[in-house]
Amino acid sequence: MKRADDEAAAVQATLGAHRWRGLTAEALVRLFLAARDRHRVQVLLDDCSVGSGTWRPLVPLDGDDVRITPIVEQLRGLRWSRMPLPTVVEQLNGALDRWWFRWQWGCGTQRADASGDDA
Repeated sequence: MKRADDEAAAVQATLGAHRWRGLTAEALVRLFLAARDRHRVQVLLDDCSVGSGTWRPLVPLDGDDVRITPIVEQLRGLRWSRMPLPTVVEQLNGALDRWWFRWQWGCGTQRADASGDDA
């Protein structure tokens, strides 16, 4: 649970520094995924007792990342720019987790929302 909390805090710090409410849904998702991926790499390096050195400035993921579209579709159904940042990050993580589960079972092109979620 601590790792999940640390990850959420790291992602929230990154999004908060980028005026996230003014971003488009796609820009927010691309930045969210970049921050989440970076944090996970940092945890892996820490677990292996390998120093990461200095990180370059974070840039959003390329627009062709397969995870972007299903998560953006999830955001389109929400008034996310009016939600508190922790709630937005929770929603993004949930959408990503649902997509990941479906993708592993060969149906990753389905929407990431919970409306048809049997998991």
